[in-house]
Amino acid sequence: MPEIEPKYKSETPADELLERLRRLSACAEAMEHYNKFGGGTVNEMVEGTLDQSWAAWYLSVLGKANETKLRKVMISRIKDPMMAFSLYLKLAWLTDEEDKLLEDKFKGKLPTAEKELVDGKVTRTRVVG
Repeated sequence: MPEIEPKYKSETPADELLERLRRLSACAEAMEHYNKFGGGTVNEMVEGTLDQSWAAWYLSVLGKANETKLRKVMISRIKDPMMAFSLYLKLAWLTDEEDKLLEDKFKGKLPTAEKELVDGKVTRTRVVG
């Protein structure tokens, strides 16, 4: 299946993304931080993301609408192995490279969760062929 052209690219004006976040009623504290990127680019806004919780939320809600370069920056913000595992299970649209980046964050750190994945007690949304 061909990849859909992403709505948000590095050079997309951040104001477009900020408006979308406002419509989604994103966290007021996060919006206060991200409003300072108005007039800049989505890349500047994503690079300014320091919080892994916001990065995980963003990937869950808007990740598919972003080019892979931006998604990889968000994935780099994820530090908690269980958060990475949860995204790994949930995000069906990950590229193979993004999939591997998330897997590297939890592999060997969550033996019970990893065993349950192998045993089929938990399943992924993404079907890997």
